Amino acid sequence: MVVSRIFTIGNAIKVMLLLGAFALIGVFAQSCSGPKDPLERFSIASLKKLTTLEAPPMRPSIAFKTLDGRGVTLSGYEGRIVLMNVWATWCPPCIAEMPSLDRLQSLRGGDDFIVVPISLDRTALDAAAWLKANNLKTLESWHDGSFELTGKVKLPGLPTSILYDRNGREVARVPGEVAWDSPEALALIDHLIMQ
Repeated sequence: MVVSRIFTIGNAIKVMLLLGAFALIGVFAQSCSGPKDPLERFSIASLKKLTTLEAPPMRPSIAFKTLDGRGVTLSGYEGRIVLMNVWATWCPPCIAEMPSLDRLQSLRGGDDFIVVPISLDRTALDAAAWLKANNLKTLESWHDGSFELTGKVKLPGLPTSILYDRNGREVARVPGEVAWDSPEALALIDHLIMQ
């Protein structure tokens, strides 16, 4: 008899309501905890594919070539936030993205930040000619003729943009086309510069 008094429909409803209340409190608490990574909040609109790594690697130590044949490395920008963009003139999303990278360099480029586009074209002249023909004047053309970069940074495809902090550690990457002059992208760059 005691068991039948405990397991009534009324008590069952009370238990279900109590469990539901606990579930709602758990969901609310989890939603208030915020993102685990401070950069997650920028992962919206054209940056929706923005990812970070738990153990971010250092920038690759590869020598690239400029149009005039100079050897350059990313370590030459120690102390700056670097947005390395890997692209090619034969890649339609890369071509679509380049004007926004040029505008980003124009808007934020300086002592704290630089855009470094690295072409995987057949020759350095291909990329430089495309930049000139499309009136993109703020980007310096770099070239990886060895294609060593592809394996070193584990590129998922083109275009891929990788952000490095002032110490040369990867802080985020975005595979695919991004509107780099969009409000969310400018906010991300400003956030990194201010750190």
